[in-house]
Amino acid sequence: MAKSLSSILSQIERLQKEAASIQSEVIDRIRKEIAKYGLTSEQLFGEFNARKPRAAKPAKKAAKARAAKYADGSGNTWGGMGKRPEWLRQALQAGKALEEFLVGGGKPKAATAARASKPATKAKRKPASGGRAPAKKSAVAKKATRKPRAAAAAPASE
Repeated sequence: MAKSLSSILSQIERLQKEAASIQSEVIDRIRKEIAKYGLTSEQLFGEFNARKPRAAKPAKKAAKARAAKYADGSGNTWGGMGKRPEWLRQALQAGKALEEFLVGGGKPKAATAARASKPATKAKRKPASGGRAPAKKSAVAKKATRKPRAAAAAPASE
């Protein structure tokens, strides 16, 4: 037997009124008990004080705020880690140099400048023995290659 929408809505309304009635009866009974025994909110709820908000839980992993390493005059900044932001990529494509956006004087670090000004060094030459340096000899191999010592002078026999 199918129920009509109006009968279901009236049933919901009746149940909501019944739930509200039960809640109000429970609240009245609890208030009477609190007054009868002289209970305080601290006794009921512990150290909770409605005037003091609870301390916020610390974040699991707080992200460290990085100082901006690169910035433009429009307020855009970048810490130098991760993918370059769009504003910086567009400026570099327009012909500007990355060093122009450095924060704090606009000059690159001394080590970076020194590396940039040094000419590329020649690669080290490989040894003629097939490209590998000779391996060090182990103690056993060293003993095997030693020259035998002269036998100690034997005492003269009769």
